[in-house]
Amino acid sequence: MASIPNHKICFETIKIKNGKLQNLKYHQQRVNSTREFLGFKNQLDLNTLPIERLNGVLRVDYAENILSVTYRDLKEREFREFVVVKSDIEYGYKYANRDELDSLKVAEREIIIVKNGLLTDTTIANIALHVEDVWLTPKTALLRGTTRERLIDSGFLKCEDLTIKDLKKSKNFAIMNALIDFKVIKRANIDLGFNTVIQK
Repeated sequence: MASIPNHKICFETIKIKNGKLQNLKYHQQRVNSTREFLGFKNQLDLNTLPIERLNGVLRVDYAENILSVTYRDLKEREFREFVVVKSDIEYGYKYANRDELDSLKVAEREIIIVKNGLLTDTTIANIALHVEDVWLTPKTALLRGTTRERLIDSGFLKCEDLTIKDLKKSKNFAIMNALIDFKVIKRANIDLGFNTVIQK
């Protein structure tokens, strides 16, 4: 793996439930578009991945070919404290090297990244706001998450340019990814900076 440039190593984390890989269609779509962007021509079929657990998480690292497949337990995490951070970061593909993303973290709090004045993602999930009885997700998301794509396709989520103003007026705040699915954060504290904290 060391001989492969960092910018060409990507990964997928896929939830395993009852011995089956979940939402595989959307993971496969992202792998295909990522590899097309990176200039790889051969196909990687995620259906051929070995499933060694009944439940848990499968991680596959890949470049031109599959580099590794690892497994871990799925652990519940508590999300309550968020802080808004401004950044010009680019993370349009799920790169294994997350140093730039991780450098934005603030203590023990998860961050909400604002880029060019618009809401994007947290470091580990896409976001959604409940505004006027509609769930909205940022059109400007950094990464096209698999759960986000599935919920857009189903009509549950609508895409819009969203700002801090929308965050303030939203009824509820949610995060989503392949492992936690769609999670409404109850009693979320969101630090907007300048000694301003809002609660959802």
